[in-house]
This record gives sequence, structure tokens and C-alpha cells, in this order.
Amino acid sequence: MNNISGKIKLILTAIVLAAIAFIYTGCEKMDMSALSTNDYYIGDTEYGKYIIKFDSIGDSKITGHSYKVVQSPIAEEKSLSVKVGHKKCLVSVNNVELPIKAFPDKVGPDSITGEYTVGKEKKSFCFCRYKSPAYKEVEPQFQKEKYQVEVIRDVVYGNAKGFWSYNPDKNETFAKAYCDKLGELMKYNLSPRDIDLKMDIYLPKDDTSKQRPLIMLIHGGAFFNGDKASEAYVKWSTHFAKMGFVVASINYRMGFLPSADQIDCAGYRAAQDAHAAMRYLVHNAAKYRINTSWIFAGGTSAGAITSLNLAFMRNQNRPKSTKGSLFKDDLGDIESVSPQYKEKFNILAVANMWGAVHDINMISNAKTSIISFHGDADNIVPYGYDYPFNDVLDPIKIALRNDNSSEAQSVKNIFSLPLNRAMTNKMYGSSLVDKMAKAKGNRSKLFTYPGGGHSLHVDKNNNLVPYFYFIQDSVTAFFIEELIPDPVSIERDKTDQLCYKINGSNTSETFWKVENGIILESKGRQARIIFLPSKTGRKIIVSGHYSNGIGFCKEVSY
Repeated sequence: MNNISGKIKLILTAIVLAAIAFIYTGCEKMDMSALSTNDYYIGDTEYGKYIIKFDSIGDSKITGHSYKVVQSPIAEEKSLSVKVGHKKCLVSVNNVELPIKAFPDKVGPDSITGEYTVGKEKKSFCFCRYKSPAYKEVEPQFQKEKYQVEVIRDVVYGNAKGFWSYNPDKNETFAKAYCDKLGELMKYNLSPRDIDLKMDIYLPKDDTSKQRPLIMLIHGGAFFNGDKASEAYVKWSTHFAKMGFVVASINYRMGFLPSADQIDCAGYRAAQDAHAAMRYLVHNAAKYRINTSWIFAGGTSAGAITSLNLAFMRNQNRPKSTKGSLFKDDLGDIESVSPQYKEKFNILAVANMWGAVHDINMISNAKTSIISFHGDADNIVPYGYDYPFNDVLDPIKIALRNDNSSEAQSVKNIFSLPLNRAMTNKMYGSSLVDKMAKAKGNRSKLFTYPGGGHSLHVDKNNNLVPYFYFIQDSVTAFFIEELIPDPVSIERDKTDQLCYKINGSNTSETFWKVENGIILESKGRQARIIFLPSKTGRKIIVSGHYSNGIGFCKEVSY
């Protein structure tokens, strides 16, 4: 009997311990340790879409904030607290307990799921950890100076016969400079010498771009003076290289005997050399990572004339004086210098700084855009239609008449220099170039300097003046518009305040990012975004590539 009684006691004890264990197990708090205070959780309820951010997570209480997505750029924010029970949670908003009982069935690192009741009605819920869309930071290109510059000096791009290709300006009168060179002019007119043609190439250092634009800069000097390393051209070259461009500042053949035909030939030789330099660069495009669809040219005075000829002159537009006759040799086609380089090229845009053309109809040969700068009182290169260089060339005639040297006498014997005859042929200046370009459907922009003379970028001592930087900024903007004709910008949809779009039709990919907000949805060129009200520095950032491969990154603050 006693044995039976003992067995019953053991059974009862086991049942009680099991019950206690069951009760203890059932009374354990729900495990919320998988939640994070670093993440947002987003989900839909019958009351709308909510975003939750936890500030503290304890065994029995969780605090944070809820953000309701409304039809406003900024969400409605309220404080949130949750009492964690054994099987259910009680929710309070702004310290007011709601008639909502939540029954989480799964609390994981990526989501919270379960049911909630309002009265007797049951609803399921799911709040997922917010994952921002994949963002790729794309480096914007060609928008500002950001690189150090590497210069490769005196790169030989060709060889040709002529007078010289290097004659730095000495701040002396043109007549004196000309007379000082009479000996060379006479010597090399009879027996032209071979001249190595050189350029300085400026490259953006540590640039990783696979494709870069090319700018060729051509100095001025009336086809007699000038050098690729003059201060203005070093500064312009450095500026564009800092922005990510490849820049070639070239020297070319200069010098002429005093007649209109000889001066036309000097201009044509410059065009031949510039053409050879451009073909050399296109031939070596892979070496310098040049995109041959992104080519620009520009120059001042004679350099502007040469830049326009480079873009628009074809062999049928050659001046008659460059063609052979019984008394002179033919200078050859435009491609005669460095004929081993066969590459073709088209120039996107030209920076024409007080230049001109001898044949206005050649503007029809290309769809090249032109930005021009010219003083309407320029008496060296005409603003309209007139004789160029006569203000600097006429004193030569007087100087030669008063020069009794053997060289001067030889020149006077070869050329009659009546003071009533111009030493040049008439040319069409920037006002007419701009007019013709627009008439032919080319993009063209003219900045007229009222009352301005020649060489607007420097003073009489060749020191740079503020207008130099106006030209630089204007040319930069004009050239970038050629590369990026329809730049992106971020705009809010007028009918949906949560929807943001990028304009610009030529993008190939876009990546969205938001600071102090949530991207609810993003697809290509638009996204739905809600900002968080308690945060400052709200910002949208979009990066990507244009269809031509150029990178962009735009941002806007709200």
C-alpha cells in the first residue's frame, strides 16, 4: 500500500513540475533581439503606409517613431512605444495607447510579421526592413576643374617647308618685327627650309576616363608672330585639361613677303599645318584616350582664322593664290602636310576670337557650331567685311621705303608697295560669320564688344585682362553644351508630390539616392520619395550616364 502511495506522489510531482515548466515557457517574453535601431521598417496597414524607426529595444518595451506616408513631401511623424507581453504587444502613439493588439509570429532581421486586432477584427501585418535601391556613384565629367595637369612638350606632328614656326611676341611694333626678319624672309623665300611642326599636349593627370574630348588651340600673331607657349594659351590649355579635356596647343608655319597673295598663302599654310596636327591627334586617339566625336578648336586673330578654316575649308575653297602657275609652285591640297595620317575628322564647335574667313560660303561645308567674340571697332581683323591686318601691315610699307638695307631693297625690287593699295584681300568678320552660320542652321553665338578693338583678352603690354576669363567661361559653357546638349535636372511632379523625375532625354542609366528620406519606389528616370520631418539636410541625388557615355551626378536639397 505504501508502495502504491509513493508511486502516486511521484506521478503527481512530475505532473506539477511539467505544468510549472509549461507555464514558465509560455510566460517567456517574445524575443525582439533581431530588431535593429539602425534600420527603418516599412509596411502597409489599413490606415496607410507606415515607416518605423526604433530608438530603443528592451525586454518589455520598445520606443521609436512612426512616419505615415501622406500626399505631402514630408511624412507625418509621431512617437511610438510598444509594450512587449507574453503573447501580444500593446501600441501607444504620442503617449496614447491605441485599441490595437499586435501578435507577432515572426521577428527576424529582415521583417516583422503577424496579426493585429482592432476590437474583434483581425488583420495581418508585415513590416520589412528598408533596403535602399542600389546606388552607383558616377563621377560627373567635364563640369569643373578637378585634375592636376601633365604637359608633353614639343610633340612633332609634321614637317614642312617654310620660313619659321616660332616667333614669340617681343612687345615691339609689327613693322620693326617685320624688318628684323627681312633677311630670313629673303633667304627662305628662295630656298625654303624644312621645319619640324610641334605641339604641346596637356592631359588631365590621374583621370580614369576612357574617352575624353579634344581641344586644339591655335595662337594668333598675323601669321608672323606668336608661340604655343604664350601666357594666354598656357592658361587656357591648363584650364581645359583640369576639366578633363585633352588640349593641343600648336605652332605652325608663319612668315610672308608683303603682298596680298603671299599673306593668303601664309594663312593657307597655317590651315594645312593645323589639319596635319588634327589628323595626327586622331591617328593617336587611343594613346591619348580621345573620343574623335568630341573635337573642338579655337584661337585668337590669325589663330581664329585658322580654326575656322580647319572646320570649314575644303580643297575647293582654297585661295587662288595657293594654286600653282607658271611663276610659282602649288602649295598642295589641305592634306599635303603629314600625308601619312589619313584620318578624317569633324569639329563640333569653334571658339572664334576676332577671326574671319575669306570665303563666307564655306560655312555650308560643316554643321560645326561657332562661338565668336569680336570688337565692333576692330581695325585689324574686320568685324564685318573689310581688309584685315592693314593697321599692322601699312607701317611695313613705310618702314620698307625708309629702309636702305640690301634686304629691304630686294623686297622693294620684287614688290611694288604703293601706299594706296591694300596688302591683303578682304575677309568676312565675325558678325557675318555668325549671320551665315545661323542662316545655314548651325548653332552660333556672337559676343560683340561695343567699341572694342583687337586682342580683347590682353592689354597693350600683353597682360591678361578680366575679359580673358569671360571668354574662358563662355567658351567652356558653349563647348559643354555641345557635349551635353540636354543636361539632367531633378524636378518634382506637379500632380504627385511624392514623385520626382529627371528631365533630359538622353540618359542611358540612372541611380537614385536620398539623404534623410525614404525611396518608396524607383524606376529609371523617376522615383517616389518621402522625407522625414525631424531631419535636416534633406537631399536627392541622381547619378548615371548620358547616352554618349558622359557621367553625371545631380543633387537638389529640400
